Amino acid sequence: MIVLDVLAWIFLVVLIFLVSQFAIVIYDALNTSKKPVGQMPAIALEVLQEAVFTFISFITYVIGFINYDAVFLKKDNKKYPPVLLVHGYMMNRACFFYIHLRLVIDGFRVFTVNLYPPVKSIKELSERVADKMDEIADKTGEKEIYLIGHSMGGLVSRYYSSSPRGAGRVRGIITIASPYKGTRIAVLGIGKNAKEMIPNSEFLNELNKKQMPKIYALWSTLDNLIVPPEYAFMEGMPNDSLPLKGHIAMLFSNVVYRHILGYLKEKSALVK
Repeated sequence: MIVLDVLAWIFLVVLIFLVSQFAIVIYDALNTSKKPVGQMPAIALEVLQEAVFTFISFITYVIGFINYDAVFLKKDNKKYPPVLLVHGYMMNRACFFYIHLRLVIDGFRVFTVNLYPPVKSIKELSERVADKMDEIADKTGEKEIYLIGHSMGGLVSRYYSSSPRGAGRVRGIITIASPYKGTRIAVLGIGKNAKEMIPNSEFLNELNKKQMPKIYALWSTLDNLIVPPEYAFMEGMPNDSLPLKGHIAMLFSNVVYRHILGYLKEKSALVK
């Protein structure tokens, strides 16, 4: 009973915190774009879903310290190129568990990476991706793979692709709610990477001048952590916007997964 009481209180705190976040996002949208953000019942439902999935991510966080890639890896399955999942700010590989499992079921060889220490710069965190890419090449014999990055993980993936260690190693990048132009909420974060995600930061300005990899950007019209949500739009690249999806809830969305699967299958067919 004590455990259930603690979990209930944690969920309540998460819910209150997210209600505050969405209130800020809605206020910002109404006062800047002057556009309606959606019907309140739909927004309320999404806030609840975001609370549930954030809660799940919180209580499963410890699992992410275990490298469970080999549990699901089918080495003889070479129908598609490998995929590396790159998590976001202050998260770890566990947040991708749903997408990871779905991709494995659909025939992909999937790998994960933990970005640590979590307060390091995006450039420093990209070295973790580089090391993992070398490991994947050793295990699979394939040097070019797909990266799927959530939130800051999309920026890490993009930086890696344009770095010396990433040259010629990335087939394409799928980003989910990645702040290409930053997010105003980043001023509340800690660490070098949080400062780099503040709009018009020196890092973002330099990154956006680098050569573009092939990117497919998925973003939400009411993201509770990307403010404003349009800052996750990738100019000059394929984009799909999803209505009223929370930042973490996108990782558990069937709609998001269908977009990911469709892109990977289409691009894999083109290179065969």
